[in-house]
Amino acid sequence: MIDPEAKNCFHNKHVPWRKERKTRLPGFTVRAILPICLLILLCGCAPALYHVDLKYEPSGTSIQPEKELQDFLVTVATFNDVRKVDDSLYMGKVKTLEGGTVPIAPRRNKVPQEVTATIRDYLLKAGYKLTKDIYSWDLREETIKRDWGRILVGGNIDDLEIVCEESFPVKTYKAKVRLTFVLADVPEKKVFYRASVESSNSLKDVSFSPELLAKEINGVLSDAMERMFNDPKMRKTIEEKAKTTQTH
Repeated sequence: MIDPEAKNCFHNKHVPWRKERKTRLPGFTVRAILPICLLILLCGCAPALYHVDLKYEPSGTSIQPEKELQDFLVTVATFNDVRKVDDSLYMGKVKTLEGGTVPIAPRRNKVPQEVTATIRDYLLKAGYKLTKDIYSWDLREETIKRDWGRILVGGNIDDLEIVCEESFPVKTYKAKVRLTFVLADVPEKKVFYRASVESSNSLKDVSFSPELLAKEINGVLSDAMERMFNDPKMRKTIEEKAKTTQTH
């Protein structure tokens, strides 16, 4: 006797009588949906934090100091972080398409240490001779220690921010920095120069990357430092102080 189910079996695997009807989407529908799916996938892969390397990127406009100042030891104090921000660990954010935000932080150290290291790097590349020691200074004359070298460079980080706003298809990058520099004669415990400098820039690009974040923030930071130390008034003041100190 033939098993009625045997007609529907092949090696004990069920084979349905009815053929399944396959549904095909029109080509234009696939082409429309695919970019949207890819965009959603990319948005869902955003990290919890972006890291950026702060560093000096020369623009080619640095001016070498006078010879008297090249032989003069300069001490750079850690710049004080006085930014009005909710969390000083961060220096910006990325606004995502879905309305969220991803913070941006320096890769290695905190903002004051990173900015100070960048300023030291600029001064070294510009031809200044620096001491190896880095001190904390609140910018008051009475707190200067006499073993801090000859000329002390300190200051405040008033503003430092990079913001990227993601939109489709263009992303907008905005970077800004404001630094206050305070220079002091260490033996005399006297501040002889104080000035602020700021720089900002914006960029629109179809792509997003941490490298673009770094490029924008480093661009304005480097521009601010070059503008400060290339300023004729500032250069004249510090060079005259170096010459005066050497005659004593």
